[in-house]
Amino acid sequence: MDKLICLIVLLVVALATCSRADEFLISHWCGPTEATPEKIKEAAGANFNVIMFGGTVNENKKALDLCQENRVKALIIDSRAMAKRSRERDFAANLDAVIADYGSHPALWGYYLMDEPNSSDFRRLAPVSKYLAKKDPGHVPYINLFPTYATREQLGNPTYEQHVDEFCRVVQPKLVSYDHYALLANGERPDYFENLEIIRRQGIKHRVPFNYILLSVPHGPYREPSEADLRWQVNTALAYGARGLMYFTYTTPNDPVWNYRNAIIDSEGKPTAKYDQVRRINGEILELAPTLMRLTSVAVYHTGMAPRGAKLLPDNGLIAHIDGGEFVVGQFNSDAGHKYAMLVNRSPRQAARAAVTFSQTVELWEVSRSTGRERSVFVSDDGPGSTWRAAFKPGEGRLVRIETPQDLPVLHWDDTPKFRPRVMLNPSCQFGNVIHGPDEQELYNEGLNMYDIALKVRDDLARDGRIDCFVSRSSREQDVSLRYETALTRSLNCDALVSLHSDATGTDDPGGGTWTFYADEGEGKRLAECVQTPLLEAIRSFYPEVQFRGVRTHWYRLWVLWESGCPASLTEVLFHTNPKEREMLKDPALQEIMARAIAGGILDYFGLK
Repeated sequence: MDKLICLIVLLVVALATCSRADEFLISHWCGPTEATPEKIKEAAGANFNVIMFGGTVNENKKALDLCQENRVKALIIDSRAMAKRSRERDFAANLDAVIADYGSHPALWGYYLMDEPNSSDFRRLAPVSKYLAKKDPGHVPYINLFPTYATREQLGNPTYEQHVDEFCRVVQPKLVSYDHYALLANGERPDYFENLEIIRRQGIKHRVPFNYILLSVPHGPYREPSEADLRWQVNTALAYGARGLMYFTYTTPNDPVWNYRNAIIDSEGKPTAKYDQVRRINGEILELAPTLMRLTSVAVYHTGMAPRGAKLLPDNGLIAHIDGGEFVVGQFNSDAGHKYAMLVNRSPRQAARAAVTFSQTVELWEVSRSTGRERSVFVSDDGPGSTWRAAFKPGEGRLVRIETPQDLPVLHWDDTPKFRPRVMLNPSCQFGNVIHGPDEQELYNEGLNMYDIALKVRDDLARDGRIDCFVSRSSREQDVSLRYETALTRSLNCDALVSLHSDATGTDDPGGGTWTFYADEGEGKRLAECVQTPLLEAIRSFYPEVQFRGVRTHWYRLWVLWESGCPASLTEVLFHTNPKEREMLKDPALQEIMARAIAGGILDYFGLK
């Protein structure tokens, strides 16, 4: 959306072009427009630890040198990163050149790839992101996603959650980043917390941390953010488990349509009052960061009126209720097994005097925002539990460690979302692949037989009950297109597609054997191996001499492997041009054996075997 303006500003200056993923990211959009010692030092002085910069290759290298001098890192914008498609002959050489220019520099944090992609861009982004992650694993290929208020046309998906889910499945990013500008002139966007809920949920599902881009510049319909507004955005994101924060924007873009004004650095290149506000807030985050990076988000609750998509704080949990205001309560487990909570005043305007009631006796330690050290907090023991009384400024958050010396059971501490995998079974629609007998009677039809096997796989998975399973056509004779099959897979938001075929040689040689194809070297390959390995073992139980032809990529760009929006495999179960194997493919008892093996492989892929 409007962040594109900032990139244009950078790219006009030159060519288009967080600490690492295990460090807390504090960065910005529309960073310094010049790689000068003064500009980079000024940005580092606001306690950013990653500077976004784009220029010529030489200017980018100079920016990296200056970042190193100031003990910060750089997110580099270089248009070459997305210049080639994976099917182009020089795709790898192009990215190798980008890595050669920046990858060994100690100040590099990552490579900017794209802002707010449509789902049609995911297949273009995936090979670039994966290549960079494989060849330069210490740095992040950076992509930023739309907010919940993007249109279906902008997303290319019917829902926002499906968009984020598909992005994670196809691109497999090291970091999920998104923007959401909640600070409207007349209040806050009603879907702000819903956006956090979705991003957190998908981050947990795909085991990837998330970064939030907050609003720091008034423009268009957005108000001038106060320091309380900035803290509100920062602290609510931290309560949801964010591992990175970026400010939109650092410098003030020159755009008369959006009327940007008064960012952290003004239109004349001078720091505004916001510079010191951001410096203070970022300094506090840096003190909290060592603790935050050891925490895993296990639940998020709200008090008062729950925002859209959020859950109310249960009244029989460890934190039983909070009086004196409306709060966000993020609950975490530490690597060492301790319980932590981030409590945030949900109002960016009103201070709150909170009485936090615990359902049992507790001991509290607060993590200091000025030192990062924990200090004991006084609680009063009232009845069966304890009460902590504390003042919260507008948007203020406090991070506390909670110990339960009575060691009583704790309810509702862990409310981590659970996910039922969704798999699409895709039996071949090649009804024209028919073997006829001497009297032209039909001995075998690939489309019909593969449907029979697919239904047996579906029935096995239904009996197991842990996976939602779909079949890409609704009857044995239904003929559907490849585009329909993949569109159906995407519309049902499936996590995997398993295509089932029988093979043919196209010559007098009958052929023989079994093999499975994939497109993606990561999850696609793993899915293919999970399906093929037990299938091969099952076939050998009744056909020991079967030829195993392997698990590999296909020499053609098979549509269902590339366009399903999820990891996909295509198995040639056996050869129907081989008379012996053809009879096996038709035998109901052997179909059951093969289907059971395929179903077991799918369960294994999802870690359910």
